[in-house]
Amino acid sequence: FMIPVLFADSQKLPSKNPCICVESQEKLGGINPESLNPVSILVVDDSVECRMILRIAIEREGYRCVEAADGIAALKLFQEKTIDFIITDFHMPHMNGCEFLEVLSSAAISCPPAVMITGNLADSVRMRATRAGALAVLSKPFDQKNILKMVREVVHRNQEVLH
Repeated sequence: FMIPVLFADSQKLPSKNPCICVESQEKLGGINPESLNPVSILVVDDSVECRMILRIAIEREGYRCVEAADGIAALKLFQEKTIDFIITDFHMPHMNGCEFLEVLSSAAISCPPAVMITGNLADSVRMRATRAGALAVLSKPFDQKNILKMVREVVHRNQEVLH
């Protein structure tokens, strides 16, 4: 089976694929692969296709991806997982992206950085998303390279602060 193995220097790998085929975790010296890169990105979108596209891109960058279909499910994940970055859709059933970020901001001591993606780029949506804590509001269809660039910059900046 495939276990993601992340290397500090990806230049040493023959390919950009961060997966290697191993028969068991014992070949990794008992290391839990998820502990090798603790950066966890939450993708909140009711579209299975959007979540899949983002998950593939996020995991290809070496980050962990956690998924939720709406804001309510995403809030439940915060009780179970450590989340370092959020990518959320605006229009979703039960709780939209702005409502999710507003609830999270009011309940959390420290809300992770967030990016909102939406097909509705009206000024009112942008303003509400920014007030709710979104660093940026990006249009759908989105360019995954732009989202990943933003994630890398924020993660790198946060890691510099920690070290």
